[in-house]
Amino acid sequence: MSTLEFTSCKNHSIGVELEFQLIDQNTKELTGATSKILKELNGYPNIKHELFESVIEINSNPCLTVDELRDDIKKHVRVLYDCATKLGVKLTMAGTHPTTSWAHQQIAPIPRYQNIIDKIQMPVKRMLIFGLHVHVGVQSGDEAIAINTTMMNYLPRILALSCSSPFWVKRDSGMESYRAKILETLPTTGLPFNLRSWEEYSELVSVLKKAGTIESIREIWWDVRPHPDFGTIEVRVCDAMPLLDDVISMVAFIQSLIGYLAKRFRTGDELGHLPSFLIRENKWRAARYGLDAELIVDSFGKTIPLKKDIERLVEEFMPTAKELKADKELEKVLDIFKRGNSSKRQRKVFNETKGDWYAVVDSLIEEFESSWQLGNFPH
Repeated sequence: MSTLEFTSCKNHSIGVELEFQLIDQNTKELTGATSKILKELNGYPNIKHELFESVIEINSNPCLTVDELRDDIKKHVRVLYDCATKLGVKLTMAGTHPTTSWAHQQIAPIPRYQNIIDKIQMPVKRMLIFGLHVHVGVQSGDEAIAINTTMMNYLPRILALSCSSPFWVKRDSGMESYRAKILETLPTTGLPFNLRSWEEYSELVSVLKKAGTIESIREIWWDVRPHPDFGTIEVRVCDAMPLLDDVISMVAFIQSLIGYLAKRFRTGDELGHLPSFLIRENKWRAARYGLDAELIVDSFGKTIPLKKDIERLVEEFMPTAKELKADKELEKVLDIFKRGNSSKRQRKVFNETKGDWYAVVDSLIEEFESSWQLGNFPH
């Protein structure tokens, strides 16, 4: 069996994939406009189809710093916003749309997506969800696997900060991230396996291909996965976040975390992680309680409030963040506790308007436009 080639990345460069909701400006429901927008954009390289016609994705260019990334994605978002506006379409980002049903959505006219639908059927047809994916460069396949496995400890923290999917088809899910539970119903999703080397990962990919489970590594949809073509670790656990500041602080947190773990790996530290059943419990707590989660921190069942844990991690990662020029943005991750994550803010609007679903949609659109300096806001 041949070992997969890993494209080495000598620095911890960063990139993001942003999944946007396309919303009819009159009905406030999701609308299938991706193909129309892409036709208007005539091959713009950073904007592409996702599974549904009502979802569109922006891929950033690789960047060295969070400041560079901010400038890059703002440019692409402006292009998408201007084109969508001409077609009467509004944009926002959140893990789910509060009202629109998956059952009435049109699948994108892409053969790969049609094949996935044929293969997986109803579970994938329900995937009307929106995420933020963050790529961070690492040096080697073995480094990627060591970090990828240890990242399981941190995924619940990252998820809790990003929660933005409390509502599902005009119902309160009772969760902070219902998206996380929808996603777990697909095969090859959720927490990654506990792998020991790049060779073991290559063998896993080879077996899954031979067995017909996957056609390529793109169908391993773990919460965090190595991406050998890009030379990155891709963190996929986050709900989509409407505020630009939240996106950038989350990227700073993830870049600093992976840089910190890479440094430890290169000096021979044993990275390790909690037992898998405790990590699963922590992920559940993050999806259920978000910022209010009490996370398990050792094998004896000791717990710690999420906020206290994040404050500790920000301090721990700060020297690495300074080297990466991400220290100011890393510190801003604590602002999420002050204003609440998107799930908390959506529920606040819903309660204050006595159950007005479309007021929640409007609030998501307004937050997005204001934060990204679009629409009637200065830019």
